Amino acid sequence: MKKTTASRPATQPRAFGPDYYERYYGDRDTRVSDAAEIHRLCGFVAAYLRYLDVPVRTILDVGCGVGHWRAATAEQWPRARYHGVEYSEHLCARFGWTQGSIVDLQPRKKLGRGAFDLVVCQGVMQYLDDDDADRALANLARWTDGALYLEALTRRDWAENCDRERTDGDVHLRTGAWYRRRLQPHFQDCGGGVFVSRRAGVALFELEGE
Repeated sequence: MKKTTASRPATQPRAFGPDYYERYYGDRDTRVSDAAEIHRLCGFVAAYLRYLDVPVRTILDVGCGVGHWRAATAEQWPRARYHGVEYSEHLCARFGWTQGSIVDLQPRKKLGRGAFDLVVCQGVMQYLDDDDADRALANLARWTDGALYLEALTRRDWAENCDRERTDGDVHLRTGAWYRRRLQPHFQDCGGGVFVSRRAGVALFELEGE
């Protein structure tokens, strides 16, 4: 296995237009996930945060895509305020999301808040090169008062875990350790992609996290 930080560079900038979303989120033969899967995932995140006593009143979904998390979080936290941010002009025009990038978005300016109880960032980080990913993770730490759900395709995932027929491989692949080193100063790793901000004051038993 190569010891470089990233794999081949992704083609940038990506358009993320109708064809991309039809392939990976529309066509049932090629899509990487669907609404039912996100509802199950959101149910797990919600149950874990209730166990940890992390209240969710505000939600920031960065890279909100076709809106599966909006529907799922509305069921789990019906009174929470949801804010969707998306890079794709196509989806912003279709769904009315706030257009922006995880790399340089300023929530206080665009969304009226500096931090959120729950931040969701699913399937975004692998599209950023190392420098932008560094800045994005720093932003996630600033934006998150409660918990972060983070999913990013890693080098090991590409080699061992994902279905390559349904997964976009034109991305930057890094190790899980690369992400954890940058998250550790700001978050407690609770497992399952859930990271709780150290500002939240949640006490974990040793075997509950890494």
